[in-house]
Amino acid sequence: MQQIFQTSLTPEQYAQQGYHKQVKRPENCPNCQRAHTLEALAYYQRYVSTATTAFLFIWIRRFLCRHCRISVSCLPQFAQPYRPVNTPTIAEGFNGQATPRVARWSELIRGYWRRFEAHLPALVRQVGNAFGPLPLCPTALDFWRQLIGHCGDLATATRQLIHQFHTCLFGTYRCHQRRQLQAE
Repeated sequence: MQQIFQTSLTPEQYAQQGYHKQVKRPENCPNCQRAHTLEALAYYQRYVSTATTAFLFIWIRRFLCRHCRISVSCLPQFAQPYRPVNTPTIAEGFNGQATPRVARWSELIRGYWRRFEAHLPALVRQVGNAFGPLPLCPTALDFWRQLIGHCGDLATATRQLIHQFHTCLFGTYRCHQRRQLQAE
């Protein structure tokens, strides 16, 4: 499974400080909901874009639940699931801002928007009016404005979509789904 954790660090600061070693285990397993069952497991690497024009390798902390045997990776809020462009840059692009960062990653951001549009019908079915009333047939822009208006920013919205609805803007991934528990 995957969890998003809050941090005020930039990708550069996260990497420079070796912050992956300081990531705290979630209090409860997101799969079985049991408290204090997660133990350190490993790390994995992934790319994320920086404030400049580079990609940066960062380490992601992973834990294992002693009860249900599910691994839980803890993704910093500046990183979107399965997307290398960082969260603030994606939000700037989705908001139509013409910043140098958006210009650098414009092709990827346009692709992300198309993926969001394709996932929108399933997303609306999953979340309903949880972020406020939507038009009968909302567009991606309608949903985006409603989501950001309710959550304040893309990092908070992503965290809520994953933790509460087990999905994100770009798809419903296996890593966000609860797994069946075996009978004891």
